[in-house]
Amino acid sequence: MITLTTPEFINSVIGGTDTVAFERFVLKQIVYQSITKHVTAVVEVSSTSEATMKPITGSLTIDTAASTLSIEVPQLDFYRQVTLTGAQNSAVRQFAIDAQNDLEAGLITIGVVDGVQADGPN
Repeated sequence: MITLTTPEFINSVIGGTDTVAFERFVLKQIVYQSITKHVTAVVEVSSTSEATMKPITGSLTIDTAASTLSIEVPQLDFYRQVTLTGAQNSAVRQFAIDAQNDLEAGLITIGVVDGVQADGPN
């Protein structure tokens, strides 16, 4: 979770001036496709001060083959795409590989899977 430095303010009344701060940014449903080298996630921006306000959702896409990262939150009229450096691209790939390796090793450790874990995506 990220607490936004400058929250988004959304009207809480149609036609009114009352606003609610949406200051919480969370990535959910994170998926890494080891063959295509894509990371996708749901972006959720929400308010901790007003629980009755529904979260606003968008998307995150990282394409390590094209070295691009994009975030889109249509309801906030926000879209941004950046080009990743070689080091940033390598870091994203390594995070995904490490997560996969840790999860597989954990399944063996707790006895849900019986086998020998090998590093690297397959």
